[in-house]
Amino acid sequence: MLSKPNVKEIMPKVGNRYQSVLAISKRARALEAQRLKKYSENKDKIKEGKEDYSEYVFDAVDRAAKEIVDGKVYIKINGQYSVTPESELEKEIREVQEANKE
Repeated sequence: MLSKPNVKEIMPKVGNRYQSVLAISKRARALEAQRLKKYSENKDKIKEGKEDYSEYVFDAVDRAAKEIVDGKVYIKINGQYSVTPESELEKEIREVQEANKE
């Protein structure tokens, strides 16, 4: 069950509940595939104790939702981004504005 961030926090980034759930599930599948690939490449090191196993244990759905809310992943619907990715300059401007509010 997705608790934090929840679907209501993701909807502004995606559009609606249906698209939010689709975006989370698609990103979660990609994260899980990456995790399995990386684990299979480093399986011997993990068994020998040369590499920490905790890196491979995570909830893909929660991580996918957090990435979408944090703006690390952008969603395309019908070939267009639902939220336009910010440029580095726009990010810096937003951070300065938020810092000035506090």
